[in-house]
Amino acid sequence: MESLHKQITWDSITCLVVDDDKFSRTFIKTALYQIGIKNAKEAANAPEAIEILNSFKIDVILLDQQMPNKSGLEFARELKSGNLKDTENIPIIMITVDTKEKTVLDAKALGIQEYLVKPISPLALKKRICSAFGIKQERV
Repeated sequence: MESLHKQITWDSITCLVVDDDKFSRTFIKTALYQIGIKNAKEAANAPEAIEILNSFKIDVILLDQQMPNKSGLEFARELKSGNLKDTENIPIIMITVDTKEKTVLDAKALGIQEYLVKPISPLALKKRICSAFGIKQERV
C-alpha cells in the first residue's frame, strides 16, 4: 500500500507577517525567502492584518504577541472566533520574545499551532510551518 505524503509547494504559499516592529517583519520575511516562500504580506497591527486578510488568500499567519492596542493573543482569538470571513482555519504561528508559561498555554488553548521565540532561524521557521500544515519533514 502506497503512503500518501503531503507536499508543500513553497513558492505557492502566502504568509502574513503581523508584527509592530519593522525590523522583525523584515527579518521574518528574509527567513521566509530563504526557505522558498516568496509571497509574504506584512502588517504592523491587527487592523492592517484584517485589511490584508480581506484582500488576499493567506495560507499561514506569523504573529507577534506584544503589539500596541491589541496583543497577538487577542488578535488570534478574533481570527479563531469565526467573526471574520474565512480566518478561523488559517494556521497561526506565534513568533515572539514572550516566553511566559501563561502566554504559551493561552496560545495553545486558542489553537495556535506553533510557538517560536525570537530571534528565529530559517530552519526553525520551516519546521514550524511544516508542523502547522501537518507535514512530517523529510530528513535531507
